[in-house]
Amino acid sequence: MRFNQEFLKIYDRAIGSGVCSFSQTGIGVSNFNQLCMDPDFVLDDEVIIRACKVMKIEEEKISWLLELAAESRPEE
Repeated sequence: MRFNQEFLKIYDRAIGSGVCSFSQTGIGVSNFNQLCMDPDFVLDDEVIIRACKVMKIEEEKISWLLELAAESRPEE
């Protein structure tokens, strides 16, 4: 399971239902393009949290996305 796939599913539902617009999520265009194009790209936690709150995602799902993001980041 990849972060970008799961995040984009949630994003598509929120945008499609009219909950928010792209500009309201606070995701930069270059980050969004990279998220769509690079399966290994992961947003920063702050961006994930801000976008999820705008998309009205419940706390449990935000926590799950943050865990998935941490697992998806390359080890340093």
